[in-house]
Amino acid sequence: MSVKANLAGRRVLVTGASSGIGAAVCRSIVNCGGSVAMLARRKERLDELQAELGHQAVGISCDVTNLEALEAAIDEAAQLFGGLDGVVAVAGRAAVGSIATGSPEGWRQLMDLNIVAPLATVRFALNHFATRGRRDIILIGSVGAITPMTGVGIYAASKRGLRGAFDAMRLELAADGINSSFVMPGMFDTEGLFGAVDFNGDMPPTDIPMFAPDTGPVAPESLTDTIAYMLGLPEGVCINELVMRPTGQFNP
Repeated sequence: MSVKANLAGRRVLVTGASSGIGAAVCRSIVNCGGSVAMLARRKERLDELQAELGHQAVGISCDVTNLEALEAAIDEAAQLFGGLDGVVAVAGRAAVGSIATGSPEGWRQLMDLNIVAPLATVRFALNHFATRGRRDIILIGSVGAITPMTGVGIYAASKRGLRGAFDAMRLELAADGINSSFVMPGMFDTEGLFGAVDFNGDMPPTDIPMFAPDTGPVAPESLTDTIAYMLGLPEGVCINELVMRPTGQFNP
């Protein structure tokens, strides 16, 4: 991007950091001078990313749905950095399948990952925020939260639920000067776009076009550089909601 944020001195916790948008967010933050505590389950992937990014990055293996482990990992990150002043909660998973044929147990697991885990991340990280200075909470949602389509009802519910919780969280944190942002990405070209998808129940047929002819998903760097830019805004102003799609994406 032509506009680059100055994140020197910023200490940002990123979940879902081992691949996809999470890994790209870590790269964008470090490229702007910030430091990242990278949380994900796959330690070997974190080790590779830490070696790539150098001393400004530290990887901590953690399953964000294990709340005790999540709290301990955030405490460890804060101790290593001497505190935190930013969170980008990326960890999540897509799911497809009709409500009529899906597994309710699978729905519950998805809600734990897509709603409870990011909110718990915020809950535990706030304990390590300073009382002044630029502080940011960024939750990664999805355009699935705003555009209905068949076969993604439970996933959409998880992201709409997160958006509803975000709306209340923003009001709760604003009085303390903490910036809250909800980012809703479209279909960016990451391994999680098609690889990390739960198939839960039958997929109803649909003829709704997702992309204009000769277009498709694009690389995530434009999205994650924008997130870094949001972290670098002056105190007292915040982009509360952002929807960002590839230009050729029609739906969702």
